[in-house]
Amino acid sequence: MSSHTEEPTTEHLVTEAVQGSREALEEILRRIQNPVYAISLRMLFHPADAEDATQEILIKVITNLKGFRFEGPFMAWVMRIAANHLKTTRKSWAEKKELNMEKAHEVIDNAAAKGWFSKPLEAPEPLMEIEMRSACTQALLLALDRAHRMAFVLGVVMDVSGPEGAYILNISPDAFRKRLSRARTRVKDFLSSNCGLFDESNRCRCAGVLGGHMARGWIDPQTPIFVSSSDEPEDPGTLRQYLKELDDLGRISALFKSFPRNESSKDYASLVKKMVENKSFRILSDTRVM
Repeated sequence: MSSHTEEPTTEHLVTEAVQGSREALEEILRRIQNPVYAISLRMLFHPADAEDATQEILIKVITNLKGFRFEGPFMAWVMRIAANHLKTTRKSWAEKKELNMEKAHEVIDNAAAKGWFSKPLEAPEPLMEIEMRSACTQALLLALDRAHRMAFVLGVVMDVSGPEGAYILNISPDAFRKRLSRARTRVKDFLSSNCGLFDESNRCRCAGVLGGHMARGWIDPQTPIFVSSSDEPEDPGTLRQYLKELDDLGRISALFKSFPRNESSKDYASLVKKMVENKSFRILSDTRVM
């Protein structure tokens, strides 16, 4: 007989947590913290804003844990809480720039007028190319309003199904499909007319705009936002070759999934555990957890 013990489902851990198990509560947080951080990052642009939102969302999850009715996947319930929070949370630093698709096109036109595309760096640092690509794709997400951005992140980046996306956003499946289609079309129209990764005949390339962005301090090699010196630099040519093999929808998905970091460096489970021990707030109505 095998001595292997199967890992408990998250739904089973929820039952144990509601009954008073701190260990179950910590394990739940460890399982959900990275997906929550990933969606927060894609919605808010900057890791610091995403970390704040992640902590706020996780607190909402655990304080409402008794409200989970086991009528569907626990992660979908968590994402619904995250979506509601991110829909109404204060604007992030990046969102206050009020970027839209028209302004995004103007940025490309201004870069071309300044000659950035004709003077690419001869040997750009691979990590900085990834930083440039990450900043660009994040900015393109910000050019969508929050409703369409959320649908795009769920449907394209996180591969959420139509019914599940509808549940998360509390709209009909048809409304989710239409919202996702509009968001995807807007992104596709921009990429297909500007991005050299999406179409080699396009003018904008990460290596081409990187020098200009670095000269103006928009990309700082000393303090990058999205990459770390400890990351393994990928060959930008590998992604370009891979994108060639895909259709338009595949290119969009692959481009937005090629993000260097979707995990926070924070251990939210330990952080919330300290809050529980310090009785900073009431985690569950069941006082045995306290």
